[in-house]
Amino acid sequence: MNFKRQRAITIPIIQDTVAKFFDVTVQDLNGKKRNKEIVVPRQIAMYLARELTQDSLPQIGRAFGGKDHTTVMHSTEKIDNAIENDALLADQVQKIREELSN
Repeated sequence: MNFKRQRAITIPIIQDTVAKFFDVTVQDLNGKKRNKEIVVPRQIAMYLARELTQDSLPQIGRAFGGKDHTTVMHSTEKIDNAIENDALLADQVQKIREELSN
């Protein structure tokens, strides 16, 4: 029998995976830059952190360079809505999810 140990998915693992996927750095995700190339991956990373970890909104915010918990809420809502209307984004988020569960 093959019991694959399910490793705990942590915020650093999510940040690392999202950063690689979008070809940005974890520093970018945690930084203050607000250009689209970085904002969307950052929001996706926060969204996945909310979905896949037990961490609270303030904990997630702190892990992303000290963002406020309201920023995390805004990001997760934004991605939630975007997934409904944007097939490419939905696909990207799904690919990252799969990557994380491997």
